[in-house]
Amino acid sequence: MPQQIRHSPLLLQHQRQNAGVLLWTCFQCWPQPRPHSYQRAYFARPAGWCEQSVTWLHATTRFFCSVYASTTGSGVDAGCFIHQPIMNEIAIIGGGIGGLTLAICLKKSGYSCHIYEKNDEFREVGAAISVFPNALTVYQELGILDDILRVAGEVKDVFLKTQSGKILSQSSPRYDLPTVCMHRPDLHAILLRHTDAQLHSGHALQTFSTLPNGQVEIQFTNGVRKTVDALVGADGLNSVVRDRVINDGKPVFRGYSIWRGVCRLDLADGYGSETYGNGQRVGIVPIKEGVFGWWATLNEPFMQTDEPEGTKQKLLAHFGDWHYPIPALIEHTEHFIKNSLSDRVPVRGWSQGNVVLLGDAAHPTTPNLGQGGCMAIEGAYILARCIQKYGLNQEAFTRYEMLHFPRAKAVVDASLAIGRIGQSKNRLVRSARNTLFSLLPPRLTLRMMDTYFSYDVRKLAI
Repeated sequence: MPQQIRHSPLLLQHQRQNAGVLLWTCFQCWPQPRPHSYQRAYFARPAGWCEQSVTWLHATTRFFCSVYASTTGSGVDAGCFIHQPIMNEIAIIGGGIGGLTLAICLKKSGYSCHIYEKNDEFREVGAAISVFPNALTVYQELGILDDILRVAGEVKDVFLKTQSGKILSQSSPRYDLPTVCMHRPDLHAILLRHTDAQLHSGHALQTFSTLPNGQVEIQFTNGVRKTVDALVGADGLNSVVRDRVINDGKPVFRGYSIWRGVCRLDLADGYGSETYGNGQRVGIVPIKEGVFGWWATLNEPFMQTDEPEGTKQKLLAHFGDWHYPIPALIEHTEHFIKNSLSDRVPVRGWSQGNVVLLGDAAHPTTPNLGQGGCMAIEGAYILARCIQKYGLNQEAFTRYEMLHFPRAKAVVDASLAIGRIGQSKNRLVRSARNTLFSLLPPRLTLRMMDTYFSYDVRKLAI
């Protein structure tokens, strides 16, 4: 029931009268230790109002406290006016695809998101990224699917080939939503346009600690400190947050490197392919009209240098005699991105108090299924829905992990297995692999991929 506001020095200290407008602070919220959490309501002063005519109702299960005013003797509420809700603050460490998607999912949910990026500007460095239907369903839900489709390239045909160009298999995606690939910075720019989070560049996380009241105090290497209600570690493969939450050491190197690039080339619209050699592979995807992204893998030691011959010469030495258009793609590429491919053994325990992991910080995977970014997008959607239902607490984070861990683990494990087969130098394994690809009907190949690509995270019972 609404309670009568009494004449209180504590309340009157925080009451404002200005041009007939009153500001009341909820009396029960006032003792809270966080001034930014006070529930306040502005309303026009009713004619004939008096102090005793104002009542308030403290919110326990809702976002808003209620303040009512009635004219003297009328006994009729004048109504509930503009409210300032408790804005719980969430710090997202990492300004990549997962962190930005989470912030967009939490728009208009009563949470204030702060995204902290260690680089001096919010930008994505990378070549092409695959966005499969399982991730596009999330962006469809968020209302930004059309923005993505306007700048992405649709994969219409996928060929599996040998290095000589022999076609082992050909298939076409058959899902309700398209399979698209795009320039990674283009996706990043779209997400930046749609988020209302506060962005902080040049903030590299140094450490954090959980306070007795459950809040998290963060310290950055630039000396800035911030206290928030929850911290989300979306800081990638070498996550600083994970080091504290799970502390399972360094990522596991899987024995091969990957080079990525983007270039213009005259190829069939929607052309996609993956070509297999002896411990070497090359993939090609369309990212917009006349522009293609490509990747190449090669078995070599961790962080192997491309010198002295240089990246282009090194790649041409390995792939220069492969089928068209592979040599041409390498020749026409100006900028190369190289990584030693690593992941982690999937483990539970993604949260500790009000600190939780997201994306590669929680479940890093090799790129053999093209699901690294997609898993971060799915995870962001699940985490946001759990927060919206349960609040910022261990129940929400435990539920998020329970829903997302089995699928994330399955993707990590399957991607690792595909990489081992694809990078094999064993003659019998390579022969069996190529024979299997050539014998499998396309419909069966697509059915095997349905587990990953036709998944709809929106159907989960949160």
